[in-house]
Amino acid sequence: MFFIITVLGYIAAAGSLYWLLFGRQSSVVASAAPSVLWLQQKSGSLEPQVPPTQSDESWKTAWKATWKAVRHDVMLSIWSSGIFAVCASVMTSLYVLGYTRLYMTPEKYGFAYLGFSLLMVIFLQDTYFYFTHRLAHHPKCYRWLHRGHHHSNNPTPWTAFAFDPAEALVQALYLMGAVCLIPMHISVLCAVVLVMTMGALFHHISLRLFSASAFGDWLGSWIVGPTHHWFHHRRYTVHYGLYFTFWDRLLGTHTSGYADILSPEKSSLAFGEAEVSGAEASEAEASGSEASELKTSEAESSARDAGMVRTPPVLTALPSSEAKTVPFSSPLKKAS
Repeated sequence: MFFIITVLGYIAAAGSLYWLLFGRQSSVVASAAPSVLWLQQKSGSLEPQVPPTQSDESWKTAWKATWKAVRHDVMLSIWSSGIFAVCASVMTSLYVLGYTRLYMTPEKYGFAYLGFSLLMVIFLQDTYFYFTHRLAHHPKCYRWLHRGHHHSNNPTPWTAFAFDPAEALVQALYLMGAVCLIPMHISVLCAVVLVMTMGALFHHISLRLFSASAFGDWLGSWIVGPTHHWFHHRRYTVHYGLYFTFWDRLLGTHTSGYADILSPEKSSLAFGEAEVSGAEASEAEASGSEASELKTSEAESSARDAGMVRTPPVLTALPSSEAKTVPFSSPLKKAS
């Protein structure tokens, strides 16, 4: 039952958001961007190109690559849903047996504690995620713990829960531990799950969420948004946070000015130059290759022509000269 609920919830949430942003024929981003991005990658231009009609081969190839990436993310998410469902069943059993700190009456600890416990659980989750996420990028862990999530350089809402089984278990263990150690009202648990779900979806929409204003820039500098996490999908050794940029800033994995790099003025509706696939970039990063910069080459062009282009449409994008991976750095010391 938990598995069915989890899968249906994932399909409904990710599918609705994907359709809303990219699937509607009335959406400018959806209707033009796949073919525009395909032409931009073919030409290496940062300027929008005139999109071909839907009967043209380039448009069909772009959408074929899009659905190939979506299919990968959906299949991986179904595996993750199975892990989450098993953990939810275990949590339920622990609650019935009296091994959790969950409670039903808000008066037990007072109403003020409801808000405090929610903020505490979210902050602790952000801390847990930062260090486990950074560890997952270690070359010895990456292939079996985190590689699947980085299959696409340009994530979609379908990517939100596309975890390798081991990583899904690692993330589920946090919530299991939290309900056993921290007094938590059932409404707080539901709120945490909702924040987790909505956060994961919006982090992977590949669109700019915070406005280009003083307040938007300030908010985006402390709260993890789509552009902050999208930058991580291009540069694997920065931006490991889940909700806040606190740990990234403290431990030197925050990229100052990333919003400027992704600004529409620099790269509106463009990927930049041709890029290698997410899987290829992952291999380069995991092996510690010095030639890990994503730049146009004959090999990359062949991979691109073979349908390894990564979409969805993005309103802002990182020029390929900025998209690179650098060697893993210990989470216990600041990056230079």
